[in-house]
Amino acid sequence: MTDQIYIGLLRGINVGGKVLKMADLKQTVADLGFGEVRTYLQSGNLVFRAPKAGDDTLAARISKAIEDKARMDVHVLVRSAAEWDDVIGNNPFPEAAALPKTLHAFALDGQPEKARVEDLQARDHGSEEWKIVGDALYLHTPAGFGKSRLGNSIERLLKVSMTGRNWNTVLALRELAAAL
Repeated sequence: MTDQIYIGLLRGINVGGKVLKMADLKQTVADLGFGEVRTYLQSGNLVFRAPKAGDDTLAARISKAIEDKARMDVHVLVRSAAEWDDVIGNNPFPEAAALPKTLHAFALDGQPEKARVEDLQARDHGSEEWKIVGDALYLHTPAGFGKSRLGNSIERLLKVSMTGRNWNTVLALRELAAAL
């Protein structure tokens, strides 16, 4: 079976007291038999090589391994390198990429209900823009994420588990994947 390159995104790591050292994460994922494991920053981003499998299967294996080794319940989302390239290529706010700290891509763990999307569309978001394309939600926050009306509430409003990365991190993960 041919190995494939994947990007793993851990949700809520190294914030709010939930600390997982990246060296420990790297070893935990390598112990699953995954190769060329690389981490990026201290917020639960990794790139690895593994036999081709469904994203949900890989995510569940990583989550279970973290729980077994670190005694932490961590939600993990996985995308293949090709899927990650689609996230980059489908960016509906290309002009925002010039200021990458204002553009965020959220990996969705499922599709939100249509009524929830319509409710969110009807709200006033000031200068912020958002759009769902495939299994990613894009959020452009011209005033910055820290001042965002949507940044910390979009998951609660849509009722879908997700994890976001700013555009610098999105691009850096693609570069890490390409280097494998």
